[in-house]
Amino acid sequence: MTTQQPQLTETQKSAIEEMVINRVNAMNNDAVLCEAIDNKVHNMEEHLKAYFHERFHFHSNKA
Repeated sequence: MTTQQPQLTETQKSAIEEMVINRVNAMNNDAVLCEAIDNKVHNMEEHLKAYFHERFHFHSNKA
């Protein structure tokens, strides 16, 4: 039996999308920013982390 994850609000999606784009853009040139974003992600609830990683995968494949 799987537990349904809470739905993300548009505000949560927007904030995560901004973090993802910043993380993708900083991958090659800003280790401090990457580390700060990774620390924020590490402290997120699991469903937010899952959405972040889904969007990160999407954007990093486009980059």
